[in-house]
Amino acid sequence: MKHYNMASQDDHQHKQLINKLKEGDKAAFNELFCAYEPTLFAYSMKLTHDAEDAKEVVQEVFLKVWERRQWIDPQYKFSSFLYTMAKNLVYNKARRKAYLFAYKEYMTLYGSQTENVTENKVHFNELRDLIQAACNQLPPVRREVFTMSRIEGLSHSEIAEKLNTSTSNVKNHIYKALRFLKEQIQVHEIAPIILLTLIYLLS
Repeated sequence: MKHYNMASQDDHQHKQLINKLKEGDKAAFNELFCAYEPTLFAYSMKLTHDAEDAKEVVQEVFLKVWERRQWIDPQYKFSSFLYTMAKNLVYNKARRKAYLFAYKEYMTLYGSQTENVTENKVHFNELRDLIQAACNQLPPVRREVFTMSRIEGLSHSEIAEKLNTSTSNVKNHIYKALRFLKEQIQVHEIAPIILLTLIYLLS
C-alpha cells in the first residue's frame, strides 16, 4: 500500500482522501492514520507528558474521526481538526480527574456530616457555583488574568507578554483575585486544596 505524506500533498489529493473517508473508505482512513499518527502522538505527548496517555488520546481521536467522518469538512485543515480534538480530549479528562479529586477531598473532610450522598453532591456543586459567581465579580482585567493563569495554565511571563504588562502586575492581580475569592466563601470554610481544584473546574 502506498503511504501518503500529507505534509507534501496538494489540496486536491488531500480532499480526495477526506472525501473517500466520508464515504466510509477504510483504506483512506488508514492512509490518514499512517500520515498523521506520528505528529498527533508527539502533540499529545506535549499535552499529557505520558506515552500511554498519548497513545490513548491518538486512538480516541481517530475513533472519533471514523465515527464523525460524514461531518468532516474537506475544506478545513485536517491536522487542525485532529489537534483540536486531541486538546479537548486531554482537557476534558483532566477536568474529570480534578472533579473526582476535589469531590474525594470534600467527602474526606465533610462527608461525615451527612450520610446522604445526593445531598453531599448537591452541596459540592453549590460550592462550585458559588466560586463561579465570585469570579464573575472580579474586575474585567483581573478576571482575565486569573482565568489565563488558573484555567488556561499560562505562566506569569506568558500572561504579561499577552497583555503587554509586567509579571509583577500579573502576580498582583492573581494574589488579589485569590484573596477576594477566599473572602467571599470563607463562611463555608472550604479547604484550600478543594478551593483551588474547584477554581480549575470553572471554565
